[in-house]
Amino acid sequence: MALPPQVFQFHDIAAVEVWSDSPFVRAFFEAEYGYHRVEGLPDGLPHAFLDFHLDSSLPKGFTRFTHKLLARWGYQLTINPGEIDIRVYGNRPAVSMVHHMLVHPSLRWLAAGEGTLLLHAGAVVKNGRSLILTGKGGAGKTTTTSLILASGGEHSRSPLQNDWQLHADDYVFLGGEQSKAYVTRSHLYRDLLKWVPEIGARLTPWERIRLELLGALRKYSGERIKWAVRLDPERLWPGRIIADTANPAAILLLKRADVPAPKLISMDDLYEAVNELLEVNFGEARHFLRLLQKAGALDKQWLAAWKDTERTLLTKLLVETPAYRLVLPFSQTSDEVKSTLLPIFEKLLGV
Repeated sequence: MALPPQVFQFHDIAAVEVWSDSPFVRAFFEAEYGYHRVEGLPDGLPHAFLDFHLDSSLPKGFTRFTHKLLARWGYQLTINPGEIDIRVYGNRPAVSMVHHMLVHPSLRWLAAGEGTLLLHAGAVVKNGRSLILTGKGGAGKTTTTSLILASGGEHSRSPLQNDWQLHADDYVFLGGEQSKAYVTRSHLYRDLLKWVPEIGARLTPWERIRLELLGALRKYSGERIKWAVRLDPERLWPGRIIADTANPAAILLLKRADVPAPKLISMDDLYEAVNELLEVNFGEARHFLRLLQKAGALDKQWLAAWKDTERTLLTKLLVETPAYRLVLPFSQTSDEVKSTLLPIFEKLLGV
């Protein structure tokens, strides 16, 4: 007998409905999206429908795909107004890749249609105001949000409302002069422990071993193979409040450089800032577009309309919210980075 669907609702913007009889698949999405779990899909809410079979034998009409040798799946994609239908037959490593390559960008497209930008970014909140930390892969989003959240010392089970709060790790919703949480598990890489060593104490022995092995594989592959250890917010930041909504104080575009200390530079050219953020977002969607193209389902007019919509949303966002380039040093100690970053962030918040 088929199990009931898992439904995850993201505010009043969009939802994901997951159908699978595989305990492994269901456990993955519950761990990833449990914060957003609801009992049923509201009528009329834009949604992505995912039907995932943990099975490597493909029916006719499915397009076969392999990613980094390990993840193998076949898929069908159907896009209609307010709905994306994703059907997959794949192996276990394919589950996280389908989530990253198909579900994330599907939600982005659905959100854009509702006038909300889903930006590839981490975010933290203090005093009801959010800092949005964006940038290309490896720019330091998770590291920087982790440094901020770790700055308060020991976490209390009754944290103060004006402490730094978790808001998002990988994506955040922006629209209607608000930022809204998109809560998923954090993707941890070996280098993070250099900057936030206290995280190591929250990992199991097996997780620490995996972090080392995956870090070695990433280095050996020349950054081509990046597999993460995933940790849910409650384990990573015990006792921290998750801020569901906030008012954006600043957008920070992160980059690494050979500088002695973090450096904040105002991005006064609106056209340039919009283009850079659009490049970040569609850089993250490259696999999604490749999968659409491989399946013969990539419509150039549809893609152009999506880009135009996000460009409009980004322009409106940056008219209302200041944007800065935050240049981070390649080498500093954890304490040095904290001592130089925190004054910058608190000044942006007017603390």
